Amino acid sequence: MQMFFSSDLFAQQRPSFLVNTLFLVVVMLLYPVVGGVLLSFVSGGSGAAFSLSTLEKSEFPSIRMIQAVGQLLVLALPVFLLAGWHTGKKKPFSSQSLAFLGIGKPVDLTMVALAVGGIFLLQPLLHTITAVQDNYLWPALGSAGAEVVRQRDVMELFIRQLAQAGSVLEYVSVVVVFAITPALCEELFFRGYIQQNYASSISSGYAVVLTGFIFAFFHLSAANLLPLALLGWYIGYIYSAAGNLAIPVVVHFANNMAALLLLFFTGGGDVEGVLESKVLLCSPWWWLVVAVSLLLFVMVLRWFSVVVRR
Repeated sequence: MQMFFSSDLFAQQRPSFLVNTLFLVVVMLLYPVVGGVLLSFVSGGSGAAFSLSTLEKSEFPSIRMIQAVGQLLVLALPVFLLAGWHTGKKKPFSSQSLAFLGIGKPVDLTMVALAVGGIFLLQPLLHTITAVQDNYLWPALGSAGAEVVRQRDVMELFIRQLAQAGSVLEYVSVVVVFAITPALCEELFFRGYIQQNYASSISSGYAVVLTGFIFAFFHLSAANLLPLALLGWYIGYIYSAAGNLAIPVVVHFANNMAALLLLFFTGGGDVEGVLESKVLLCSPWWWLVVAVSLLLFVMVLRWFSVVVRR
């Protein structure tokens, strides 16, 4: 553990750290710009037509396409190009470039099963954090807290609208946009490239923590900042331990797909749509669920570490 969080490399690798951070800032700034350009192109030069408050069902396919293409252009494509630069290969999809990103290694199904199991065992804790924030933190912050909740509610309504599916083909497009594309593009960017490069200058442990924070901020949701950071740290640890990008991609997909299925079957995006959050916090059985799930989560992590080392 001490080696995992050692920062001895930073003095020698400070330039690499700064370059990596600069690239990260550029991408974070470009992401909304590219989305705006695509929005303007699809709407015939009038991006204002896609206001969240005036969203029409006929616009859903275009907005889904913008979401997917934006992630592919801004997150995935630069990563492949820069991987080729790091390995000295002109072809971004060379075997060396893919290996640099953790792509192409054999997938251990036991690792995958344990990693996916871990993400589901984290859900009770994440829902509890959300419930505590909604019932105590945001009300205590007054108007600032109310604005955080308002922005969260607007975005969740927007996602619920975009996730509506009236046919099998539309259902497939929703899964591609909200589960498959983010799992591939965000893991390529955050774990395959950003975390990989930070680990070369500030150690694996600090790279996981820092990348997890950045992953959370990327989603621009103050209400979900802590739950997203916890997800980012867990997925980052999985990648750091296994060195195989396929595993965090599957974990990320499983998390997103579970949220989509909950959305489809309940009409709400989280557990508060099924059970009142304050009832959860006052129920002894819920805290027993949280305790047992965390105990099992720790056991899964230990088992995962054993499988990695064998």
